[in-house]
Amino acid sequence: MTESPSQRIVGEPPGSGWVMIVLANFLVAALIGVLLRYAFVAEIPGFHFRKFMYAHSHVAMLGWLFQGFFAVLLPKLYPEAIPRSIQRFFWLSQIMVMGMLVSFPIVGYTSVAIVFAAGHVLVSYGFVYVIWKELGKRRYDFLLGVLFIRTALILMVVSTLSLLAIGPIMASGLRQHEIFYMAVQWFLHFQFNGWFLFMALGLWFVQLESEGVSLPVTQARAFFWWLLLSTPITFALAVAWSNPNQFVFAMNSLGIIIQTIALILFVRFLIQSRIRLTDWSPWSRRLLILALLSFLMKLCVQALVVLPVVAEMAYTIRNFVIGFIHLITLGSLTMLLISLALRNGMISVQNRMAPIGLVLLIFGFLGSEFLLFLQGTMFWMAMGFMPFYHEALFAISIALPVGIALFLIGVSRPFLKGLT
Repeated sequence: MTESPSQRIVGEPPGSGWVMIVLANFLVAALIGVLLRYAFVAEIPGFHFRKFMYAHSHVAMLGWLFQGFFAVLLPKLYPEAIPRSIQRFFWLSQIMVMGMLVSFPIVGYTSVAIVFAAGHVLVSYGFVYVIWKELGKRRYDFLLGVLFIRTALILMVVSTLSLLAIGPIMASGLRQHEIFYMAVQWFLHFQFNGWFLFMALGLWFVQLESEGVSLPVTQARAFFWWLLLSTPITFALAVAWSNPNQFVFAMNSLGIIIQTIALILFVRFLIQSRIRLTDWSPWSRRLLILALLSFLMKLCVQALVVLPVVAEMAYTIRNFVIGFIHLITLGSLTMLLISLALRNGMISVQNRMAPIGLVLLIFGFLGSEFLLFLQGTMFWMAMGFMPFYHEALFAISIALPVGIALFLIGVSRPFLKGLT
């Protein structure tokens, strides 16, 4: 049942205040990321790298991307007011994220931190239940968007199945066994290449369909099925490190070939679509283009992994792994979320701090990607470390939290007024 306007969350459209909260989560994750980079420059007394890495990854994935997806989607589903039941799910999710932020640096992936992580999984199931039903009511309004988002929700649930197994695995004393790391890789693979990817595409399609853009549905559906088919098969690369045999590489190559077909279909879809960005604001347009380019780059990079020698390089050189993850999270997903939030008026540029912040954010992303892939290539060619690599990576990484902070300052004033 639709609630009265007096029950809305502060901000226009409904849910806009959530965007500020998830951006603050993004800032916290970026600050921890800089701390992790500094740990390679100088020793930090009492600093436990892996524990803080857990905090960084969980706040970024769950506090920024997970909550950011729903913050941008919900105004499309509930244009008048967001139901209180969903508001409760959001705040429960935020509590779980804060719990992980505090507990992971203290206890690592044990006890209390696992309780908060498991709690977030249960909250995510609640989100899936209520959003699934509402999407069913809007399937004719957002034909392609609903298809992709419902698939994303299924893949999110699939990704969490491995988390249910981690507890028994650890209780059995198999923390150092390969089955533990395979369970973690299952979660990460179906998060990044499943839930995140399909949700981002779904949000973009919802945006286009809500604006009445004429889309080639047949081409989009073909792209969807080929991309979906490749998702479980390419999990082979994630387990290749523990079982590097010819069958595993062959399965990965098959998945990459299928995904390359999806890439070709997506490019064809873009060419045939009548998408016009002339009425988008300059920054929402720039960020959307950067997000699409990053997505195309992701698919192109993965296409190279069809060769076993490249596949082995991809999972053995950590710089490539981190660079690829950030290409997805910062390049595709972050730029898309901010673009859509700007496009829908959930946030707006109020002063020059916001554009300066976005420039710094983009600079930090592109600069760190350049260094990560360059150093990874040097390792592959047995050329060793570039001079002052860690110092340069740390320095460029500072641009990320500074950029996010300036952006928050530049867009936060309307919401601060609404809270008084």
